[in-house]
Amino acid sequence: MRLAILGGTGRTGHLLIDEALVRGHELRVLARRPEAVHRQGDLLTVVPGDARDPEALRQLVEGTEAVVSALGPVKGGPPDVMTLTARHLIHVLPEEGIRRLVTLTGAGVPHPGDHPKPADLVFRTLLRLLQPDVIRDSLAHVDLIRESDLDWTVVRVPRLGDGPMKPLKVGLVGDISTLVTRASVARFMLDAVEGGEHVRQAPAISN
Repeated sequence: MRLAILGGTGRTGHLLIDEALVRGHELRVLARRPEAVHRQGDLLTVVPGDARDPEALRQLVEGTEAVVSALGPVKGGPPDVMTLTARHLIHVLPEEGIRRLVTLTGAGVPHPGDHPKPADLVFRTLLRLLQPDVIRDSLAHVDLIRESDLDWTVVRVPRLGDGPMKPLKVGLVGDISTLVTRASVARFMLDAVEGGEHVRQAPAISN
């Protein structure tokens, strides 16, 4: 497939690129600093630009079949990067004839059907108190995507860790545990794109 990648210079994004290339996908990766993209090759094209710029997004998705986003808040970065990117994507993608979007966010973002455990409720409360900008941005970006006509999947994750791919629990908040490896997340997101799974759903995953 021809995939557009957002957040490819982050720790999860690096693994997403690695796994997509192993699977033989052609990639277009948006990066404010092209030198931060850790891979090169015939299957990878780096598009310089900012995800908050609709014209950069339009250039990124040109000729692709789906968008996979590991975009997230960066310390010292803009507090609304996910929201602004989502706002542009829901207009740019239909205009470019693209329907499929798989995006990543935290398990602190609620979704209908969740049955959070007491620990989950404590975690969500702490997020709102300690990282209000992050949770506000995450919530707003997911709301925009869920209200769109895109074939979206919102992948919700607990604490991210390093390490190899491991078996996954997939369900809703209340079904999963507290940790997932980034490699496992990358695999799940690409599986969702390739298989057309979890369309218009927000699965929570963990190891």
